[in-house]
Amino acid sequence: MQTTSAIFTQRRVVEFHETDAAGIIHFSNVFLWMESAEMAFLRDRKVPILSISKTTGRGWPRVAAGAQFMAPLRFEDQIEIRLWLGDVGDTSIHYRFEIWRMNGPGEPECAAAGEMTNVYITCSTAGGKLKPTRIPADVREKLK
Repeated sequence: MQTTSAIFTQRRVVEFHETDAAGIIHFSNVFLWMESAEMAFLRDRKVPILSISKTTGRGWPRVAAGAQFMAPLRFEDQIEIRLWLGDVGDTSIHYRFEIWRMNGPGEPECAAAGEMTNVYITCSTAGGKLKPTRIPADVREKLK
């Protein structure tokens, strides 16, 4: 777990449709929550998430994602998704996440942690190959 403060947090409540027959969240929702926090972080920083013109598209596809699960989350649990910006390379961004249950007995509990790496790409809108592209200087500035 992280020792420094997250640079972005997002709160939400676990919805019924996010749980499985055992009443625990389905693991795939952790990846959706990480992506949701990432999108909110980029919007907050006014970083373009996707741009498509008549000839070219730009975006941030994921090239790696993983998660560890430490405690179950259940319907109506209040959670906080914490995001840290890791390495910002020439063409890629690495994020770290923690998902905390905020309403359990006692102190908040870290229920899951994950990581995600995205690559900034350009491509032809006519079905062209995705091409890693240098992250623009203005985007780098907004991420600081």
